[in-house]
Amino acid sequence: MSNLPQGGGRLLEDVGAALRNARPDGPDERFEQTAWLALLASTGDGLLRREQTPAHLTASAAVLSPDGTQTCLVFHHRMQKWVQPGGHFEPDDTSGDQAAAREVREETGLSGRVLGAPVLLSRHPAPCAPGIVDWHLDLQYLMLADVLAPTPSSESPQVQWWPADALPDNLASGVPELVRRAVQVLAAQR
Repeated sequence: MSNLPQGGGRLLEDVGAALRNARPDGPDERFEQTAWLALLASTGDGLLRREQTPAHLTASAAVLSPDGTQTCLVFHHRMQKWVQPGGHFEPDDTSGDQAAAREVREETGLSGRVLGAPVLLSRHPAPCAPGIVDWHLDLQYLMLADVLAPTPSSESPQVQWWPADALPDNLASGVPELVRRAVQVLAAQR
């Protein structure tokens, strides 16, 4: 993405609000939130571009069944691990939650409702450009979707529902915490 997404200033404002509204759990998460907000203030729309080094923002979602007992994951072939659906911001994105929902739809064929602010902020190694881009700063949302057969894509040919309390062994780091947090957030909203 070489240009600012069409959402432009509105997307930048939404991402800033999403970061401010995230609810950090403990000092490490508070530090990440503060650092990301400082990066956004100093980098501006550059932080939304996949070329931005050493880090850029991405959006993903823990996809849960409405009762919170199942989660849909995709197999990331470059990392050879199961992950939540997500990815880079695109030119038509207007908000972080909309970008996460778009990624879920593209990678799984599922649609649903994204609930509120990100449930987790995850800084993890960027598989998109090793040695060039060091970090993905991932806004991780909670999305509720009916348990329907997912539709694999060329990007994600392996997609599967898993019990939220019995995830596969071959997970990317951070996925168990994201699913746990999403289930907690959903339970608190009932």
